[in-house]
Amino acid sequence: MAETIGSEYFDRLAKTVVDCDKNECIRLINEGLAKGMDPLEAIEKGLGKGIIKVGDDFGEGSCFLPELIGAADVMKEGVAILDEKIRAEGKTRRSLGKVVIGTVKGDIHDIGKSVVAAVLQANGYDVVDLGIDVEADRFVKAVTEHNADCVGMSSLLTLAIQQMGTVIEHLRQAKLRDKVKVMVGGAPVTQEFADEIGADAFGYDAADAVRKMETLLGDR
Repeated sequence: MAETIGSEYFDRLAKTVVDCDKNECIRLINEGLAKGMDPLEAIEKGLGKGIIKVGDDFGEGSCFLPELIGAADVMKEGVAILDEKIRAEGKTRRSLGKVVIGTVKGDIHDIGKSVVAAVLQANGYDVVDLGIDVEADRFVKAVTEHNADCVGMSSLLTLAIQQMGTVIEHLRQAKLRDKVKVMVGGAPVTQEFADEIGADAFGYDAADAVRKMETLLGDR
């Protein structure tokens, strides 16, 4: 018989994300699952709550990039365990839309993209992370394979951001551009550049990316 899992447990789970404590996160998840915890609740009330707080704190300047990176890593590890349990139970996690995300070809920076992916996931989006140095054709293939609603592209290199326009052109050639939204972001990216290449939105940071995603996919 499943034991009752209360708000105190979920608060502790959220705190492991804020504290970047991966070992404690895994221990608490396994403890909760052994007691019959709903893995969906663990994501929404625990891990998600934690990563949203970290994102808010980062935006306010009360936490810094290392903490943001660590929190995203803990979130990713915890969600992987819980998603496996969700699939084993034949359930599906609520999704506000499917997002294919990656760092464009010519750029191997992973941090910003991974943080955005974690925060989007915490806010109810199904995220397919393609990693770094992603060629245009891989974005196009992933959109088709996963029936994506949005493509998210990131880059920290000024030269590499030109690849974002290439991806959009490949989406057009594949007759997918009208079926998928495109969001771009990264230090050298601006709203003017996003407009120039025909992107639908520019995400300044992870919190802004969530707000923009709500606007892009909210009327689906």
